[in-house]
Order: sequence, then structure tokens, then C-alpha cells
Amino acid sequence: MTDSLIIIGAGGHGKSIYEVAASSGKFSSIAYLDDSWIPNDEDRSLIIGLVADLAKYSTIFSHAIIGIGNNKVRENLQQQVSDAGFKLVTLIHPHACVSPSAKIGNGVVIFAGTVLGVDVKIGDGVIVNCSCAIDHDSKLGDYSHLGVGVNLAGNSDIGRSAFIQAGSSGGYNTYVEPYAICTPGSVLKTRV
Repeated sequence: MTDSLIIIGAGGHGKSIYEVAASSGKFSSIAYLDDSWIPNDEDRSLIIGLVADLAKYSTIFSHAIIGIGNNKVRENLQQQVSDAGFKLVTLIHPHACVSPSAKIGNGVVIFAGTVLGVDVKIGDGVIVNCSCAIDHDSKLGDYSHLGVGVNLAGNSDIGRSAFIQAGSSGGYNTYVEPYAICTPGSVLKTRV
């Protein structure tokens, strides 16, 4: 089986992932599973089935990634993908700048314009949207999600499944608790 990719979810985030995957040139075929699937709908021809049918596609597609922005849903589906026998892929847009010392987990997507500094650690299932900057020694916990244009100075620590919305920023030693939701444009707090 050549490398092929199934994206779970065909909404806005899934479509964005499709473009990153296609630009990589690594996959012979890319398709979606989505619960809005209607057989023979030509407008959504890349959707080939429902999410519940995941296991039956593991003999056709070698790799999978979750194309759903909701952190809790993404975490649950990532476990199902692993259990079904897919290899979880991490996708990095060719116009992202990633330090060679950065450590990046499984099932991560890093979009265009992002800069990851020295010794940054990205957990599993993380989304780093377009034009984010994450400076040296920062950590993004599993299933966290950075919106467009989030900027984090060095030694930042973003907790598991936290959602930092677009345009937010934090200085050195920023800390966001696990499962927190930060509104767009938030000035993030630092550890005392």
C-alpha cells in the first residue's frame, strides 16, 4: 500500500488540512470521512464515508489525521484512529519555519507562516494555526489549539486541550491552564 491519507472531518479545518497534505506531495490519495456524507453527492466527492466506518478504511488508507478543531472530539477520535490501525500523520506546511530542535508529537498540524523556536515541545493532536510564533523552550500540551496569529514568548506553557483563540499573545513564562478557553485577542498571564 502506498502512503495515502484519510482526514476525519471535511469542514473548514479539514479542508485546510487537505491543502497542507496535498502540498507535501507525500500521499498518493487523500479523502475524507465526515458525518455529513451523502452517497453520490458530486459536490462533496472527496468524502467517501462516515466517521463510524473508520475501521473499514484502514486497509485502504495507511495514514490518518483528525480534521476537527474541537479539542475533546479530536482527542477521542485520535484514539479511535490509532485503535483502527492507522498511522497518525503530523503535517507541517512548507511555509512554516520549524527549529531542528523542536519536538513535535503525533497527529499535529502546523500551518503556513508559523515559527517554532529552539527546543519548543508540541504534544500530540495539537493545532498551530497560520502565522503563530512560539519562542524557545515553550510547551504546548496534548490537544491544545492555537488560533491564527497567536504569539508566545519563551518558556510559555500551554496546558492540555487549552484553546487560545486568534490574535492572543503572551510574554515570557506565559501559563495557560489545561482545558482553558482564551477569547480572541487575549493578553495571556505569566507565572508568578
